[in-house]
Parts: sequence; C-alpha cells; structure tokens
Amino acid sequence: MKNQAGTKNLLEVDLRRLKKNLCQSVLITVLLLFLIGCSSEEIAPPTLVPLLDLPPAQQTEFAVTAESSPPLMDGERTSNVNRPASVPTPVGVGIRPSEAEQLWVPDAGPEPPEGWRPPPYDVPLSLHYDDHYWLARPLPSGSRNYDLEWYPYGNDVQLPELPAYRIHHGIDFPNQTGTPVLAAGSGTVVFAGPFPSPLDGVNYYGNTVVIQHDWQWQGLDVFTLYAHTLELFVQEGDIVQQGQLIAGVGSSGEVSGPHLHFEVRVGSNNYNDARNPALWLAPFEGWGTLAGRFVDKNSQMISSASLTLTPLDVDTAVRKQRTYYPTVRSDQVWRENFVFGDVPAGHYRLTIDANDGVHIYQREVTIFPGQTSFEIISTNFEFVPTPTPVPVETVAATPEPEN
Repeated sequence: MKNQAGTKNLLEVDLRRLKKNLCQSVLITVLLLFLIGCSSEEIAPPTLVPLLDLPPAQQTEFAVTAESSPPLMDGERTSNVNRPASVPTPVGVGIRPSEAEQLWVPDAGPEPPEGWRPPPYDVPLSLHYDDHYWLARPLPSGSRNYDLEWYPYGNDVQLPELPAYRIHHGIDFPNQTGTPVLAAGSGTVVFAGPFPSPLDGVNYYGNTVVIQHDWQWQGLDVFTLYAHTLELFVQEGDIVQQGQLIAGVGSSGEVSGPHLHFEVRVGSNNYNDARNPALWLAPFEGWGTLAGRFVDKNSQMISSASLTLTPLDVDTAVRKQRTYYPTVRSDQVWRENFVFGDVPAGHYRLTIDANDGVHIYQREVTIFPGQTSFEIISTNFEFVPTPTPVPVETVAATPEPEN
C-alpha cells in the first residue's frame, strides 16, 4: 500500500511539472508569434507639421558675399530683387568693396532726365564699417538736394569763367527762395540768427542755424550748420527731430544768389573743425561715394592736384576737382584728401595730375552703391608745397607837383 501511495505522489508531482512547463511553452510561443506579427506590420509615420507659409528670402541690392551668387555678365539684368523698405545698420564686420559681388547694373534702365536723382537711402547707413552716413539730406526730394559739383568741399571755385572766391568748408545747394530747409539729424539748436565773423564782423553766413546732434561719433560732438537762410522757424534751445522744418532757403549774408550752405563740424562748433559733408549725407539709391588719398613717397598729402573722374560704363557727366587745400580737415577714419560725392555706381577712370603736367596717374575704380569706395595713390617723388605768398605792403607814389 505504501508503494502505491508513493507512486501516486510521484505521478502527481510529475503532472504538476508537466502542466507548468506546458504553460510556460504556450506563453513563450504566444509571445514569439506576437513579436513576429508586429515585425511584419508597417509602422505608421508621425503626423507632419505643415510648413510655415513664409515669403521667399529677400536679398538687397547692395553687397553680398562672392559665394552667394555668380557674377552678372555684361548686358544681364538683375531679376526678382526686392528693395527693402529700410536699410538697417548691420552688426559685426562689414564687407569691403573688393570682397563683394554687386547686383546693381548701371545700364539696366532708361536714361534718366537731366538733373534727376533717385531718393536717398534711409539713415543711419553703414554698409561699409568705416562709413557713417548718419545725416539725411537737408532739403526735400522735390528740390535740388545735391550740391554744386564745381564748388566742392576743400576746393575753390572750379569753373574757369568764375574768379577765385575762398576755400569751401561745406557744400552748397542752390534752390529757389523759400525752399524748406530741414534738420539733417535730431538734436538741440545751439544757434539761430545772424552769424557775423569773429575776425572782421562781416555777416558772411547770414541767417544761420546750428544744431548740436543728440549723438556722438567716436566720442566727439557733431554739429550741422545751415547758412544764408531767408527766415528761421526755430530758436536757440529748441529740440528738433530729423526732417523737421527749421528755415527757408534765402540769400542772406555774402552770397550771389539763393542757396543753402551746409556744414558738418566734428568736435566743436568751429569753422576749423568742418569735415566733408559728402561722407555724412546718405547717398542716393544705387549711387555711392569715391574718396581717396593722394600722397607723395613720404606719405605726405599732395594738395591742389587736379582730379578727373571719367565714367566708363555709366551715363553721367565727367567730374573734375582738386585735392584738398591744406587748411581743411580730413575725416578721422578715412584721412582722405579728396571726395567725389553722389556718383552713380559703376566703373570709372580716375586721372590725377600733380599740377605740374609731368606726374600724371591713372587708375580704374569701381563705385559701389550705398557705400564709400576708397583709393590710395602714392607717388615716387617728394611733394614740396608752394608757400602761401606773403602780402607785400605797397608804398603810395608821391604825386608830381603841378606846374
């Protein structure tokens, strides 16, 4: 009986083990089948977020890096280039003209009428990191808001039919009497009224406004002067905004006709601290500035050398002037002694005569829109300035006695 009971117990144990193993096998089989089934099914992709409906990227007409687009061939035009509403001052290192490809084509449109100018760029404008085009034109676009090319800064009158006058410390805008004169920048009026010379008391400037701007450049105060006005609409102490009406064009003071004489003074409101306004007034759209330094072998600036700027592929007039007279000052950054302002972008030939008919230099230059192109021309001789003649006191002749 004992043997039968023991056998029965062993069978029950084996049966329990068999059931347990069977259950485990079934679970493993079911799990394998499930995994195999899952691996054969396609995984549904995630739901894609719709792309933002953004406008295509825009590119300005000014300067882009050489890798961004192939250069244009002769006769090609730019296409689908949208002009920005405003030109922000870029942050970081700028692009020098020699490192840029231009998308502006000088002959892409019809010939402009005589005296026509496109609108100026918005300010502040510094496409080149040495530029400081921070001032707006002091006259509205409907007037003549470009200066007399034959009487530029640092020069005497450049027309042979007119007599010498004086070395210009600013630029002139001839306009009809009463044409609005606008503040070139925001600031405080520090002078308004007749402006007689402290040397001889002559009211050369006539009715004059001087604005000290509410910003500085290289830690220096900047002033603008508006002279020969007919009437004044501001007084000393007034706060003005850029573009605000401050006066009307007139012919007060020592002048031959109605015009606005405009100066930029850096550091102090002093005649001797005037700088070339062409390096401060934003150019016209598609136009630029040529500045340079003409020096001898010792890097001494050569004054009164004859300059001729001849267009090669731009329909514009030949420009002539001279290097600065020694009494005017250069820009602290550019340290130039000549500037051609308001020049349509394109290729030009610059000819420089050291004023002796012997030392003549030529160089092809490119004017880039919205910025200053700079040239340094160094000679192989030493420049000896002609000394300013000292006035000799004349002795009145003794009259002959009458017979």
